[in-house]
Amino acid sequence: MSDESIEEYRAAARAWVAGNLRRYEGEDPDLVSDPTPERLAEARQIQAKLHAAGYAGFTFPKEYGGQGLTVEHEQAFLQEAAGYDVPTRVFGVSINIIGATIAAYGTHEQKQRHLPQILSGAELWIQLLSEPSGGSDLAGLIMTAVRDGDHFVVNGQKTWSSGAEFADFSLCPVRTNWDLPKHRGISLLMVDLRAPGLEMRPIRQINGEAHFCEEFFTGVIVPAENMVGAENDGWRVIRGLLEIEHAWSGRGGPKRVDFRQDVADLVALAQARGLADDAGVRRQVTALHVALQVQRLVSARVSRGVETGKLDPGYGSMLKIGNDFVAQRAAEAALTLAGPDGVTWAAGDGGPSMANPGAWAYAYLTSRSAPIAGGSAEIVRNNVSERVLGLPREPGFDKNLPFSQVPHN
Repeated sequence: MSDESIEEYRAAARAWVAGNLRRYEGEDPDLVSDPTPERLAEARQIQAKLHAAGYAGFTFPKEYGGQGLTVEHEQAFLQEAAGYDVPTRVFGVSINIIGATIAAYGTHEQKQRHLPQILSGAELWIQLLSEPSGGSDLAGLIMTAVRDGDHFVVNGQKTWSSGAEFADFSLCPVRTNWDLPKHRGISLLMVDLRAPGLEMRPIRQINGEAHFCEEFFTGVIVPAENMVGAENDGWRVIRGLLEIEHAWSGRGGPKRVDFRQDVADLVALAQARGLADDAGVRRQVTALHVALQVQRLVSARVSRGVETGKLDPGYGSMLKIGNDFVAQRAAEAALTLAGPDGVTWAAGDGGPSMANPGAWAYAYLTSRSAPIAGGSAEIVRNNVSERVLGLPREPGFDKNLPFSQVPHN
């Protein structure tokens, strides 16, 4: 833990950022919809530079390549780096979800082998969670891993995997015992995404991007030493991973929300369309501003509470609910304010602005995925009801049945 104050740390970060990173004009290069191999190579170089200077893995233990600092240090750096090319979206899941999960549940050898590589950008990781037959029932997964000596043979399919075509490794839950109840026959494996027998196909989305992939495993060999946690005890690790993800997403995810700038964009849009004096518009923008500020304050409180152990990690699900609501509300307001021009399509012309009003349609379509990505709103609300409010779980007929006896697709 650093002895310097947050403000001293902020000042040092400000000076380093100004002298070492590239300030961009216009659209943030880290938010380019479909990053090219060239952009990924550039992002890896930037991430390696950040790590070497001590500006990556802020809350990770020093023993494994981190800085041993706090969320406040990370927030201070990201605030000072606003407007500079920092690849927090490219490596957001890899570091803040997968890296954090390995740090929490991995063996000493797994942490030593992978965490420094993850934090420096040398390894890009994703999570292979969803399956075509599972919907929101993650524990109902049917991808099979059969033990054969010192390795597993994996067969099955995953889907909706963000950035899979560019990634190097993944955390992948598999079914290792069909005779146990569904939550107790799951294991979690670290999978090399270049392994023989693994095929990837991109999935086209409603906003025109192909950010997701589906993966087909046919006899993929995974070393047994790549298991995270104990065999058939993977659900415990997966629950921890999801709590980590929800807390991080609720704090703003790969690009922490600049609350003032978001409202400023709407104000500028209203002014450009001559609606700045409309009472209804002013109420709408003001209400959104209040919602953003509430989310910012709740995020700071919950993040600190979870970090210090004063709040259950389940509180992270509350942040995701709030963040999803605000994201959709802001997109709906912008599309309404943009008027007829807002529903035209202007792909490739940069971010939402009056120079490219059609991009507000893109932002609106993208926002539709907010309550689905990273855990559907229904599942996240269940987490809050059980972990935060202490309400009883919904009854399930298959809770104690061997999974082999449970009907599934």
